[in-house]
Amino acid sequence: MQYQIIKYGTDAYTASLNLRHETLRVPLGMDLFDGSYDDLSNEARYFHFGAFSDDGELLASVLGIPTSTKEVRIKQMVVSKTLQNQGVGKRLFMAFEAFLLNLGFKEFILHARMTAHGFYLNMGYQILGDKFQEVGLDHYKMRKTFFPSSD
Repeated sequence: MQYQIIKYGTDAYTASLNLRHETLRVPLGMDLFDGSYDDLSNEARYFHFGAFSDDGELLASVLGIPTSTKEVRIKQMVVSKTLQNQGVGKRLFMAFEAFLLNLGFKEFILHARMTAHGFYLNMGYQILGDKFQEVGLDHYKMRKTFFPSSD
């Protein structure tokens, strides 16, 4: 499996959109492409990252939105239904964090669905505040801060 950046506008980006739509929006009766919740017009400035099979098929993806020079908001982490609970998401997420750290980001923020917040707790994220509603589901705002090493 390969973990790498997904360039905006490529076939891999389209595959990521389709995976996000089918896995994250369709089960909620929503459409990623209709603009009612997701504004895809800004995605050219986001960081898109994916896990690919050896033959190039996109298996999982995640995106990050820079909110400052040191902070990024991570969203829409998705793993193909056939590969969930097999460590693909964890490996993708760790590779994405390393990628973002190499770019100089130190604080990562995300909104975790209640069904996924345990995953992020295990990845070292902390819950910030009370649960809230987003896309009709309960979420927690979570954060992980990386500090420069003192070597």
